[in-house]
Amino acid sequence: MNADRLSILYVEDNEMLRATIVEYLEEMSLPVTPVASAEDALERLARQHFDVLLTDVSLPGRSGMDLGRDALTLYPDIHLIISTGHDVSGFVQNMPNTQCLPKPFDLDDIDAVLNNIRQALAERA
Repeated sequence: MNADRLSILYVEDNEMLRATIVEYLEEMSLPVTPVASAEDALERLARQHFDVLLTDVSLPGRSGMDLGRDALTLYPDIHLIISTGHDVSGFVQNMPNTQCLPKPFDLDDIDAVLNNIRQALAERA
C-alpha cells in the first residue's frame, strides 16, 4: 500500500456533498470510489479492498457505524473515518483504526485526517 495514494471508499447520501468531496480527493490524485448507501459500500467492499472507508453516520437503512463495524470485520487493516455532527467518541475509542471527522468540516479537516492515516501507516512500515 502506498501511503501517498490511499484508496478511499466514500459513503455519503448527500449528492452535492459527495460530488464536492470526490472532486477534491481526485484533485489530490487519490483514488476514490463514491457510493450513496451502506448497502452499495458493502457490495464494493466484497469485491475490492480499500485503505480508507470515509462514511457519513446518518445513511438511509444502515448507519455508517454499522457499516464501519462490517468493514473492519472484512478488512481489519482498513482505516475508518466517521463523519458526523454527533458525539461518537465512545465508538471511535473502541474501534481500531478509527477517527472522527466532525461536521461541519472543511477541506483542511479532511487533509488532517488523511495525514494522520498516512503517518500511522508510515510508522507501521
